[in-house]
Amino acid sequence: MSAKENQIKKQQESESKQEELKAKLEAILFCMPEGVSVQALAHKVNLGFTTTVKSALNSLKADYQKRGAGLQLVDNGDTWKLRIKDEHTAIVKEAAEPEFDKAVLETLAYIAWRGGSRQCDVVRVRSNKSYNHIKSLIEKGYIESSKAGLSKWLQPTKKFYEYFNMKQGEKLKTPEQFVEAASELPGVIDMK
Repeated sequence: MSAKENQIKKQQESESKQEELKAKLEAILFCMPEGVSVQALAHKVNLGFTTTVKSALNSLKADYQKRGAGLQLVDNGDTWKLRIKDEHTAIVKEAAEPEFDKAVLETLAYIAWRGGSRQCDVVRVRSNKSYNHIKSLIEKGYIESSKAGLSKWLQPTKKFYEYFNMKQGEKLKTPEQFVEAASELPGVIDMK
């Protein structure tokens, strides 16, 4: 085998490995809508070099842009997300299975609006059904619970702020405005 043929073979192997890495990263991002850090991605694909992963992510992002895909790869600092392009959200909205029903979203809105609240206060305002809402929101990671006297203290998590594209600690104007804004996001709420 000549030196040129050897060089071509190595180039093809390198490109094949890059495409395989991109496919793995794409699959991981698809399964993690909240986004993933470059370090976590590198760990998941057994690579110690975040620069290799970042290069593959940028290449994958360019691939989506080049072919005019309905999805886009978004880099939010160190977190990468695979999202539906804004111009396609209306089409997808009806097909997407909702993350929350209206009552659960209203309970979440109340907790977020208060910047955190005692569980007993949430139940007093939202009814006994909110116990199930709270349990679901904790399981999904949108709120966290800690002991507060005889009750529990509930507060929004980082995942909540990321999911609703808000800054950590950002206050809501009213729970109603939050529910209205959230209902515009695809797959967030089932208004039935």
